[in-house]
Amino acid sequence: MSQPVLQRHLGLWSAVLLVVGSVIGSGIFMKPLDISRSLPDEGWIFGAWAALGVICLFGALAYGELGAMFPQAGGQYAFLREAYGPFIAFLYGWCLLLVINTGTLAALCVVFAQNMDLIVPMGDGARFAVAASMVLALALVNHYGVRWGTLLQNTSTVAKLLALGAIVVGGLAFASGGGESAAPRPEYPIPDLVTGMVAAAVALFWAYEGWHQLAFSAAEMKNPEKDLWRGLAIGIFVLVAVYVLVNIAYLNVIPVDEMRHLKVDRDVPTLTVERVFGGEAGAWLAALICLSVFGAANPNLLSTPRAFYAMARDGQVPSVLMRIHPRWQTPHIAIWSQAVWAIVLVWVLGTFKDITEFVVFAALIFYALVVAGVYVLRSRLPDRERPYRCWGYPVTPALFIATVLFVDFRLLTEPADRENALYGLGVIAVGALVYVFRGVARRSRTPGKL
Repeated sequence: MSQPVLQRHLGLWSAVLLVVGSVIGSGIFMKPLDISRSLPDEGWIFGAWAALGVICLFGALAYGELGAMFPQAGGQYAFLREAYGPFIAFLYGWCLLLVINTGTLAALCVVFAQNMDLIVPMGDGARFAVAASMVLALALVNHYGVRWGTLLQNTSTVAKLLALGAIVVGGLAFASGGGESAAPRPEYPIPDLVTGMVAAAVALFWAYEGWHQLAFSAAEMKNPEKDLWRGLAIGIFVLVAVYVLVNIAYLNVIPVDEMRHLKVDRDVPTLTVERVFGGEAGAWLAALICLSVFGAANPNLLSTPRAFYAMARDGQVPSVLMRIHPRWQTPHIAIWSQAVWAIVLVWVLGTFKDITEFVVFAALIFYALVVAGVYVLRSRLPDRERPYRCWGYPVTPALFIATVLFVDFRLLTEPADRENALYGLGVIAVGALVYVFRGVARRSRTPGKL
């Protein structure tokens, strides 16, 4: 019996919703406070949300060229393998398993459980059970086929876009009606511009984290040569528009001087909703955040396990991860393996802020390598068919690479952020050792080898 293969069910509409739904999660609710404390004024805040979106678009255009060249399962793993060989590709898969994918999923599950606690108060054990149940529910949906995972993705994305639209409309109407004036407050100490921009960029990269998820599902797209780059570009345009409009609503309701003195991340959307819709709207906001993070977490089990399927096919990880369910045509072993590890991380990880900085640092390294792969492959394979060529090459990929590497460099040199950055480097270093020792072990088992 032949091995089942992944089925091509994803069209352009689903691709756009996958990009948008992958990204809009906790960032638009949990990061505006950090950003307001990092930048000088409202103009800088709006500009930062838009500029980082454009930078991500530049990266997405490069991904579009690579995805059109290699429309196969694996996404970033496949791109890195083709550009640099198996070692770099393995390191990415290693970090994807231990940090990037499962860390993102764990962070979103923690936020989900925290907001469920605001709706139905519960203890620590119950919060862990809720977070773990969220992982299991997502794994179950995606086990039964990409159609079900896509349906969940599309439904949750449309619902949270409508809810965010209500916040935007309500926030603008509130501001036009006069709003509430905040009492005078002492001036909040804003860091120097470069430090503040880096801090804002880390927060913003988390808010935009996930835009690349579509590349993992190239093998399940009906027309990846055209729809991959279109889905990425349209999706990021939608994200920039949504994020800028929501922040305009936030700042119309809460002046920036007042916003900077709020106590915790969630106070920004909470106070906005309470002022616009009344004091009883807190539970409504908690439900919206739960919906938002649930939809954003889904691609971590809808798309990313395809990378482990590709790694298993290359012999980089145990072949069991390559198994496709004979009925549902999904990489079910890879899905459930990710789910189990994410639950472990939910149990052991620390604060939301530390988790997100840890994920962002490691992810940015590989984003830069993937986008640089456009230069490598144009030099090495100049005659290879390219159904789509990166717009703005060679400038747009260079701007993306320079931005992400500068942010990572600053994270390594800032004392307050260095610990999480070093954890990320440590995971990569351990992965390199695993790769080397695995190679030695294989050679030692081969007849005739010393």
